[in-house]
Amino acid sequence: MKKYEFILHGLDNCKEIIELIITNLKRIYNNINYFDIKLILTEGLTNAFKHGNKNNKEKPIFLRYYLKHAHVIFEIEDSGNGVNGNIPDSIPEENILNNQGRGLYLINVIADELQVKGNCLIIKKYLQNQLVNN
Repeated sequence: MKKYEFILHGLDNCKEIIELIITNLKRIYNNINYFDIKLILTEGLTNAFKHGNKNNKEKPIFLRYYLKHAHVIFEIEDSGNGVNGNIPDSIPEENILNNQGRGLYLINVIADELQVKGNCLIIKKYLQNQLVNN
């Protein structure tokens, strides 16, 4: 199992790191659904910065990912107190177009598994396609 880690302070280089991760995954897996990975990471990192770190660029966000044979595991850990409450399994229709409140829901829908342990999101996504080097 390979492990990679990034430390972010704010979201200034978030897009570059996500593209780097996607590029790395494309080297290993054929035809991954990069949109799912991009959305999971964008929502997770944004949630960590806004809600966990309260928009404080001095507080770190740790992004780790592990590659296994058929899946990838992402860990997004902020410097906050953790998530209170349940992961939403739906969004009320009146809130569907709000600017916030959808991040964990979207991750939950796209990911194959989502766990919250304190201030860390653990996201598992199966990479259905064959490995490049079979």
